[in-house]
Amino acid sequence: MAENFKKTELDKIFGVNSIKVCYAGGSYKEVNDNLKVALTYNSDLRLIVRGLDTGRFLDNAYVMRTDLGTYPTYLYDENPFNDVKYLFNKDVIFGRAYAMAWSNDRENFAPGITSFDEYSRWQYNNYTFGIKTLSPDGIEVNPPGKPVHLTDDLRETIKENITRNVTSLADEYPEVEFYYFFTPYSVIWYQSLVDNGKIYQQVEAEQYIIELILEHENIKLFSFNGIGDITTDINNYKDLLHYGIWVNSYMLECMRDNKYRLTKDNYQQYLEEELELYLNFDYGSLNRQVDYENDFYAATLMNEEIREVEPIDLLVHKNSKVELSNAEFVEKQYDGKKGVRCVGNLQRESGSEISVPDYINTTEYIGAKITVDSIGKRNYLVVYGKKVSDHGQSMICVFNENNKKINEVSISYSEIDDEWHQYVLDLSAVEGKIIIYLNSDYADNIGGRNSEYIFSDIMLY
Repeated sequence: MAENFKKTELDKIFGVNSIKVCYAGGSYKEVNDNLKVALTYNSDLRLIVRGLDTGRFLDNAYVMRTDLGTYPTYLYDENPFNDVKYLFNKDVIFGRAYAMAWSNDRENFAPGITSFDEYSRWQYNNYTFGIKTLSPDGIEVNPPGKPVHLTDDLRETIKENITRNVTSLADEYPEVEFYYFFTPYSVIWYQSLVDNGKIYQQVEAEQYIIELILEHENIKLFSFNGIGDITTDINNYKDLLHYGIWVNSYMLECMRDNKYRLTKDNYQQYLEEELELYLNFDYGSLNRQVDYENDFYAATLMNEEIREVEPIDLLVHKNSKVELSNAEFVEKQYDGKKGVRCVGNLQRESGSEISVPDYINTTEYIGAKITVDSIGKRNYLVVYGKKVSDHGQSMICVFNENNKKINEVSISYSEIDDEWHQYVLDLSAVEGKIIIYLNSDYADNIGGRNSEYIFSDIMLY
């Protein structure tokens, strides 16, 4: 639930130098054991951002994930000798170390270190989002189940777990700031709680956890469970629990701004509104949700609707400069918007060592070059495109002011039909000036000279 966070975003927001250490499916105990070690050996550690999984509210204090094999508790103790279980592990030696050494000897091997932005990030692993992914057969609507409430035994279980694995370190390290947040699961996860009547137990458990945590002044507790714009839009989710990287970015901003922070003054109202949201939600309406062609379109709408960042049409906005090459403006294209009609093919030599993005940035392009002096708080480029004839195809590239490529999307003419398609590029890694190339048609000089492609509705969100 924290794997999609970007170290660079967190560092900028909080003014720190951080690392990202994630435990996939980790229990409260597992995460807390790791934090004990970190705090013991790093006297400069001043900030911890940690997710409290909403689905683990009722765990006991000693739960650990066992489905991956024996948990390596020997790596957390003070005994260096039992670390041989790791150092001389055949999987480590032959499956990891040997494979790395073998790769190092290959010609053209490019060494490198995975950044903490990319480490553990699953966003770009070909996952799909939306209602067709989460419930391809549709949502079945059932009457609410008989209410199930929190028992005294469960309250004792919660108290021990939270006291041992959530609040104890805050007491031991009062100089450290702890930013805790409840992980916002999708509305479909909550539907199962409504169906079996355990929605009351869930909210009552959440209330008790909140009350235990709020007694500690160096813990700031946030919850995004009640933000319907996030949890009820299934386009934000790849499954019942896991949200897109744009949600992670938004949560960091909220923590900086103390937005959706729970306090003794507001948590009761928050709980009432959360319960009302999921008890009264029209779950059948999820079957009518639009499943976006490009999953990142959900991120653009979040930027517009939740962050209230005004999108701009780059073909008509006063702060964008548009230059055409082998192209012309055409009216009334996608959604009635202005477009760019591109005809021809690049004169790049077939098999050239110069990449297509570098070629169009330095030599020629077929289409439009759009220069934006400052993108401000806008993070996403949305473009619609349509192949008209022959080898017409799409390549969209974005460079920063230092001519470093930020992002690109390339679709071969053989992979698309003659209908409009949506393309979204994530530009959250860049600030200030950008140069956008909307390049059309075949990538080198063997393509058809009558190739034609149209770009339209070119927006920066």
